[in-house]
Amino acid sequence: MDQKKLSTINITKVYRRLLIDHCYLCHAKSDTTLCAFCEAGFAVNQFACLLCKRPTYSEHQFICGQCQAMPPPYDVCIAPLRFESLTKSLIHSIKFHQQADYIRPLIELLSRKLIEHYQHIEDWPTQLIFVPSHPKRIKERGFCQTQLMASELYKILRQKLGNRTPSFVKQSVIKKTINTQAQHTLSRKQRLENHKGVYQVEGIMDSHIALFDDVMTSGNTLETCTKQLKKAGATQVDIWVIARTPDKTG
Repeated sequence: MDQKKLSTINITKVYRRLLIDHCYLCHAKSDTTLCAFCEAGFAVNQFACLLCKRPTYSEHQFICGQCQAMPPPYDVCIAPLRFESLTKSLIHSIKFHQQADYIRPLIELLSRKLIEHYQHIEDWPTQLIFVPSHPKRIKERGFCQTQLMASELYKILRQKLGNRTPSFVKQSVIKKTINTQAQHTLSRKQRLENHKGVYQVEGIMDSHIALFDDVMTSGNTLETCTKQLKKAGATQVDIWVIARTPDKTG
């Protein structure tokens, strides 16, 4: 074998052994992004409303009262995790402490759920769009976390799906024109008011959209964006989020 080629192979093996073949969270040796121990620490959104994926505490599959009264405007909702425990901690670390290295394991879990959902469906969305932050919020943080997450999701899906991967551009066709108060600080009534006239659609888009956001709380943000996308010409909007917030108890 050519010595130069052999040297490259050996260097690659060492690089993978030292820097890649480890769990992203605990750094234990692992052939996958997450070791079994760390992956078990995520709260899986196993029991949820069939339409909006709001977590429930029942083992029975059903449509929640809110969706029965007013079905959501989107067509599909994928939310593999509950926004609590480890998931909540990692997303807060990304958003408020610039720890972008935690994006990879979260997006890896989402990509697995997406492939599981669409494996028997030929009709993957053809375009991936993310819900952006307001420019002022992006300037404060130094980045838009949903843009970074959607970009990572595109890369991972590209490796797994090849040409079936939805197209992606780093500038979303959705624009947030009003810098609203953070959703988690508001009541449900205030959240509904918080989205009037906030999002606009500008740019060319496909008919079947995958709309990405990191966390779905009340669902108002994604419902508002879905309505704007359909008003602009989209015929199907599938919601892809990392996590769904459980209703408060007690």
